[in-house]
Amino acid sequence: MTGPKDADIPAISKHDVLELIGTLFPWVGDFRRGSLADYAQAAFHVEPPASSCDARRHAMLLLQRCIHRAARNAGFADHRASYIAAEIADAPVMQAGPHLHLLIEPDAYYTHLFSLMGLSAHHRSAYVSYAVSTVKFVERGRKGPGWLKIGGDAINVFGLSRSQMIPYSVLAQNGPYRFALKNVDRAHGDGDLVARLRYELPQGEFPSAALAIKRANASLWERYFDPDIDFLQIDDEDIADLVVEHLRDKSSWLARNLFGKGGFVQCLLSSTEALADSHWQGWLKNTTDLFWGNDRGRLFPLQLTDFRLEARGAQDFSLEFSAEAVIEALRSRKIMPNLYLMFIVTAILPGVRVLGGSRHTVYYPLMRYVFCRSLAMSGDCELRATIAADRKPGIWGHRVLLDDTEPFSELDMVGPGNIQAMLRKYGSLSLEEACGALESFVGDPLWAWFKTGHNEGLVSVSDPEWAFS
Repeated sequence: MTGPKDADIPAISKHDVLELIGTLFPWVGDFRRGSLADYAQAAFHVEPPASSCDARRHAMLLLQRCIHRAARNAGFADHRASYIAAEIADAPVMQAGPHLHLLIEPDAYYTHLFSLMGLSAHHRSAYVSYAVSTVKFVERGRKGPGWLKIGGDAINVFGLSRSQMIPYSVLAQNGPYRFALKNVDRAHGDGDLVARLRYELPQGEFPSAALAIKRANASLWERYFDPDIDFLQIDDEDIADLVVEHLRDKSSWLARNLFGKGGFVQCLLSSTEALADSHWQGWLKNTTDLFWGNDRGRLFPLQLTDFRLEARGAQDFSLEFSAEAVIEALRSRKIMPNLYLMFIVTAILPGVRVLGGSRHTVYYPLMRYVFCRSLAMSGDCELRATIAADRKPGIWGHRVLLDDTEPFSELDMVGPGNIQAMLRKYGSLSLEEACGALESFVGDPLWAWFKTGHNEGLVSVSDPEWAFS
């Protein structure tokens, strides 16, 4: 079957994308010409769950423990950590769009402003955001967690060479890392903005870039964003510990089904593979089976074969697929959960709404569809019914707001404590105005193929894949 690599796929416009989003998620279309603030309020508005079950309640309890532990590790007092954990249960919404960037990187900055609009509208005092840390320092060009634009200049955040950045994910425990802020466009001295930023960021050294970024973001949030809202950023280290908690607890749904003889995992993997041969090809890739192999920050894909996790490439890696072996490998960081497993333990099982970006808008409903299909095949009707009853489980909430203004220049101009002025400025825009040119959508061949498939009747909202979205 032809797919998104075809050269004759017509271009897709911003108007086309907004029309498609409105078709897939009709309620979003109602906000297209309404204010961004109204859309943010709706994104963070939650209703009592339509259904629940023991598996979901237990998964939420384990997620709360994870949030509490992460908050304590981030420096929150025990009573505040408990409050943050309680709020994720009372208002289960999590931002999952930006990668683990500094808050002043545009991809992160504008998304967190959008979240802040929604949180403020509901008078919430805690904000949990998942940021994937299984990403490399350089994602493309001079973009990624290792780079910033400050005053128009390219800034190497940690002062690393190309060979130190290209192979590694930011979770690599191979430090020390410090905020060098090396200006590669200005050979002699810093500009004023870089000098001010250097003063604002933590001065110490960190074992991983991921920890450095999280600590820096906590400081930036406290000074420039909203100190009345506790900001907790979790990453894949926290998710690895959460999976361990599931597997250690024999009453956990994941512990009972990940290694069991009921065939759930096999159903999950085979159903995911089936999508690769359908009109949804490319959206939900099974790059690695549930986990990544991790060689000191260099990640490699794994394949589950005959109850062993084996490297798909040339790496010398083989792990028994049992609770004991997987727990030990997670603790030692020899393996890391993949994105699908992350969503299973943080969202699908506990019933947390996740906000995401351009591809998330499509692949997350497909993840839920595959999960529910696997539940049906393995006979777990109660959990399947609970998940199927979710209201708005995934929402477009990343890159909903984009602007050409350089974030740190803007924050420096308005000064600390004036974030509400920024929220009023951007919140008054319509959703259609605020989202800019939607480059992440219109430049993506998958969305162009999606438009063609939709126009030709190959994909539609009546497809069973969307029954759980």
